[in-house]
Amino acid sequence: MKKILYSILFASLSFSLTSCNDEDELTPKIDTSMEYEAQLRENASKSETDAKIWEWYQKYGTAFIFEFEDKDFKWNWASTFTNAYTPYDRNSPEDMEQLAQSVKKIEDGFLANYTEDFLKRNLPFRIFLVKTLRSSSSTTSTLSSSWVNCATNKQDAMIIGDSSKTGKFTQANYTTNLATVFLEFFYDKLPVEPTKFIESKTEVKYKLVTTPNDPKIDAEISETENLYADDVEMAHRGWHAANVCGYVKGYGMTGVTAPTDSQDFADFLNFVTERPGSEIRRLAQHYWRLAWRATLFIDYYARYMDEDLIATQNAKFPDDPVKMADFAYVRR
Repeated sequence: MKKILYSILFASLSFSLTSCNDEDELTPKIDTSMEYEAQLRENASKSETDAKIWEWYQKYGTAFIFEFEDKDFKWNWASTFTNAYTPYDRNSPEDMEQLAQSVKKIEDGFLANYTEDFLKRNLPFRIFLVKTLRSSSSTTSTLSSSWVNCATNKQDAMIIGDSSKTGKFTQANYTTNLATVFLEFFYDKLPVEPTKFIESKTEVKYKLVTTPNDPKIDAEISETENLYADDVEMAHRGWHAANVCGYVKGYGMTGVTAPTDSQDFADFLNFVTERPGSEIRRLAQHYWRLAWRATLFIDYYARYMDEDLIATQNAKFPDDPVKMADFAYVRR
């Protein structure tokens, strides 16, 4: 996926959306990945932070950049980026210490949540690192919402800010905010829209998995709430309503907010490939909609992402593999 990103050099060309095998084709993109390689290699010996950024580039093919010209930066947003930001100053020891802390939080609270291969294929080509990032062009607003942690141009770049009104963003902020923006970027870059998978979602009211539109599903949530009380692991998972609805998990502080399309997609990728077979079987056997949607997801990935997710899971968990038969389901 990462090797087919949009280039605004070809903005004058017009592309049309087409359909293929009931899925919607998205626009092809092209590679511009080598732009910052020389700069990052040259800087690698200047500090531990530069060395880490060069290591990331070698691993993922993504340039994490904190030294850039404003005009070059805005070019990546097709000159439409108007958010105010404060760059790091390499000559400031305080700035470099803050940058080092930010890089550590990015590593622990963002990159560590995904496999190296996944990041290599799906990170944007450029991630700009700045001290502060605003939600608008205003640099004087005192509203807490004026400071944001990250943003994306939905094409080939992200920008990450480190500080808010009350100080530096916490590790929790990095974990939540970066994941949200990155998954939006990842989902928007799918080569083919996963129409069947998205259309299989259970529609809910108020964006809550505890209030499905279908009264039969609502009744099913209540009727099965204590069905697995003797299964300690299942009883303490806390996402029963989400699982009945066919979601891997719920969101929000109480775990009952329905995922966005991008979160839903990423959740199933994690569900199928990042869990041992015994855990997958346990959930698939308890929740038929979860198993059904997993089959749609696996089929989509095989058709349009050219990856056998069953084989991927087996390689990661050779002692606890999953089989396609483990996702067999009976509609209730």
